[in-house]
Amino acid sequence: MQKGFLSEIERGLKRPSVEAARRIEAATNGEVTAAELLGLSSGVREEGAPFFTERDLAAEARALGIDPDAIARKAVEDAVKRARIDAWIDENREAFATNARDVEENGLWCDRYRQF
Repeated sequence: MQKGFLSEIERGLKRPSVEAARRIEAATNGEVTAAELLGLSSGVREEGAPFFTERDLAAEARALGIDPDAIARKAVEDAVKRARIDAWIDENREAFATNARDVEENGLWCDRYRQF
């Protein structure tokens, strides 16, 4: 294991794989546990994974190369975007109805230019 990688783990910039965490635990004679390194106990900073209560699932996802934090962030972004769109539609529902009535009564502004 390279010093740079260990430094990134120490600063919380990266999380090791399950195998790397076990090797670090063995090298430190249990002073640093694999559970701490994988975020399965309170010894690891929590800012990186605020959405998880199932730490085993998050650790397994990371071990499989899946970034659960990014997935959660994207899901929240998508939900907020959808909620904003829904709110905008609700706010403008009357205008949509007025426009639809106008088109029904008067047709489209471009109807007289159609060639079909």
